Amino acid sequence: MKKILTVSASNSKNSINRTLLELASSKVEGHEVAMLDIRDYPMPFFSLDREENEGHPETAKQVRALFAEYDAFIISSPEHNGAMPAEFKNLIDWVSRLGDLQNPMFATKKPVLLLSTSPGPNGGATNLQTLSHLMPWWGADIKGTYSLGSFYDYFVDGKLNAEKDQDLTNVVTDFVNVI
Repeated sequence: MKKILTVSASNSKNSINRTLLELASSKVEGHEVAMLDIRDYPMPFFSLDREENEGHPETAKQVRALFAEYDAFIISSPEHNGAMPAEFKNLIDWVSRLGDLQNPMFATKKPVLLLSTSPGPNGGATNLQTLSHLMPWWGADIKGTYSLGSFYDYFVDGKLNAEKDQDLTNVVTDFVNVI
């Protein structure tokens, strides 16, 4: 049994990306699943001066320790102006400073599934493409991506319609099968 950490990369209390992540998590069978919500780990904005003068925030150390405990990750990130949210990027900036090239943020090639959704038709696909290119530098082994555009057209009465639910099930099952 593997330990999978799901990461909600949104700082919105009503995040549809967190909802998508919870739906994806419910589809994982036979493995331990826990969630990290970046809202629970506030950090000042990263700067070299702040790092030199104040050191690393305790929350960054806590996140780094959590990352080390898990075998795989499912990350759901909204798209802000074509990129990841500033708060998620800030978390990455701090946590990555606690490692080195031999010990990157996600350790050595830990499998990652990237998810994104949005009210618009793009579904965060631009951000997923960017994250797919960046995350291997941080030690992630991207095993898949899933973008759900027009979230509110498919999520009604607390669930996805049958087609999109099956799409998400397939993506999560494929991910679980390769970890």
